[in-house]
Amino acid sequence: MTFLTRPPTAGRRPPTAGPVRRGTIWAGGLVLAGAALTGCARDADRLDMDTPGRTLPVPATAAATEVSLGTTARGPALVDGAGHSLYLFEKDGANASTCEGDCLDMWPAVTTLEPPKAGLGVRAELLGSFTREDGGKQVSYAGHPLYRFVKDVSPGDAIGHDLADHGAEWYLVASSGERIPS
Repeated sequence: MTFLTRPPTAGRRPPTAGPVRRGTIWAGGLVLAGAALTGCARDADRLDMDTPGRTLPVPATAAATEVSLGTTARGPALVDGAGHSLYLFEKDGANASTCEGDCLDMWPAVTTLEPPKAGLGVRAELLGSFTREDGGKQVSYAGHPLYRFVKDVSPGDAIGHDLADHGAEWYLVASSGERIPS
């Protein structure tokens, strides 16, 4: 059958399409907004660089944390067992951490349950640990408490090197126990 004119419904919306469609879109928008607010829409593997402590998942405290000399974006420096760069904080004293609260959110302490293990390139006599005020055991090297930086996502990243944060500078650590210069 051929129409010489348009069928009577062409170009018009069915009577229920407008309100139902708008209502469906509105309800769908509310569901998505609610999911985003509750975190259901977040991809668990996606990195959140704007939220302290959400970038680098801090590994559970290991029975014996290993520290070795590894390759970083700034050259050879101390790394943990996963190859993540380790830092010293110039504000700290010998085997005494001044980093707490928000500081620990950005710079998680390297902790251990047993004496840490010296990996390749690390002098065992410089590796130790001390008890933090919160009761945890933090790994130290040449008396410097060691930390990770949450924005160092991949092994070898060194984004925290020569960074002024929480009242002092943060540096990668050489196998000698000295800070690596800028």
